[in-house]
Amino acid sequence: MCERLVLRSGQPAFGSALIYMVITFSLLAFIFTLAGSLLVIKYGGLNRKFLAWSLAFSSGVLVSVAFMDILPAGAALDPGRLYAGCLTALLILFLVESFTVVHSCNEVMEDCYVHSLGTVAFISLSLHALTDGVNIAVGAQTGGILGMNITLGVILHKFSGGVALASLLLRSGRPLRSAFWMCFAFALMTPAGALVTTPLLSGISDPGMALLLGLSGGSFIYIAMADILPELHKNHDKLSRFIYPLGYATVYLIKKLGTL
Repeated sequence: MCERLVLRSGQPAFGSALIYMVITFSLLAFIFTLAGSLLVIKYGGLNRKFLAWSLAFSSGVLVSVAFMDILPAGAALDPGRLYAGCLTALLILFLVESFTVVHSCNEVMEDCYVHSLGTVAFISLSLHALTDGVNIAVGAQTGGILGMNITLGVILHKFSGGVALASLLLRSGRPLRSAFWMCFAFALMTPAGALVTTPLLSGISDPGMALLLGLSGGSFIYIAMADILPELHKNHDKLSRFIYPLGYATVYLIKKLGTL
């Protein structure tokens, strides 16, 4: 069964411990996002091989968390709601990216000469960041190793999101000050999504939690398989193919250590 963060009485643990957990995870997401943006704004970006390696690792984490943690936990609660949530997440993210024509990392991994996407990228990636906040709230509510791995998956790809947005804004001609404040606002989106969602999850039913886990799992799969991995194939970095399964190994080790 899903490891829900509950009290002895059986009521969901919506209190100081849960709030502190959400605040801590949200702060880490904010720091990782802003750090990625500041590296681009201040230093002009990162070595592409290093970025490819970090994306490969985070993609491995996202895929393995989805299939090893999130989907099994949701299936134990309500398989139908889980699959509905997963398919809904895949459809929504596909439609968002289809209409905005921007991905979270492809503009960073290859040269881009499209200069009209700055504001569109901000809106699209901000919506994406809000869903990351929901994932953090779901992770904190479930608790245990499952919650830890969900949060790990979110935080690891926030850095590349910050890099992507800052790169797009600067290439679209935004002044440095304007780009910084837009990136700062973008970094706040995930904490905002987490803090707004957390109170709504208090007392949620098992079918409701299964639906949310499906949304989380579907978003993780989409980010890894549709956004990150296709761009890594274009990058032709040989080491990335070996770093990608390290993400699997990390999640597996966390699960094993959690059962000791």
